[in-house]
Amino acid sequence: MLKVLAAPGPVSYPIIASSMKNRVDISFGKEGNLDVILDSTVSLVKRRLKINYGTIRGLMVVVPEIGSRIGVWRKGSAADVLTKALIFTKQLNASIIYVDDAEKIASMLNSGEIDSAVVSSAVGKGKTFEELLGIPGSCGAVINKGEDEFLRLYNEGIELIREDPEGTSEFIMSKLPIKQKKEFIIGTMVNSDLEIRKVDNYKEFEELVKRFL
Repeated sequence: MLKVLAAPGPVSYPIIASSMKNRVDISFGKEGNLDVILDSTVSLVKRRLKINYGTIRGLMVVVPEIGSRIGVWRKGSAADVLTKALIFTKQLNASIIYVDDAEKIASMLNSGEIDSAVVSSAVGKGKTFEELLGIPGSCGAVINKGEDEFLRLYNEGIELIREDPEGTSEFIMSKLPIKQKKEFIIGTMVNSDLEIRKVDNYKEFEELVKRFL
């Protein structure tokens, strides 16, 4: 049986969905070393792990356009690191405004406290970091063992989500160790690109991320 260590977020959704029909040993967390490790690509670089596959693209977007005061939830998050990298790479005259509650971002945009924001694809459409920075994906997989089995299981999970977003989201929600809204799970999966893609050379991305960790 494949043993998977997964961060309890969108990267884990397809493998959880796959466990509806398959036996998969899923542990949630960011510490340890199992057959497969799933996390954001930023976190995988931070953990000094080799990214073998990009699993989800377009998970975070900048809305409505890149402005001079960019709202970001949580300092030190993947969104924070990528926003700093974007400002640096594009040589933008912009500052980051940290938001302590992700749900406040919309009201801050409406009030003019910020003129742009980094949000989940579940709640808004905008420019993705794949478009803006050419990153190898929002989330990734490290394969230590069982590559073919992982690809089969993850792809089957993706198909189950596409066939029945409502049903799979309820199952995923029931298995996650932290509470997440069904609407968020559905929105994330529907509005992101779930295709698994082999990652070969990501040295430039790795160096960029390390600069802002």
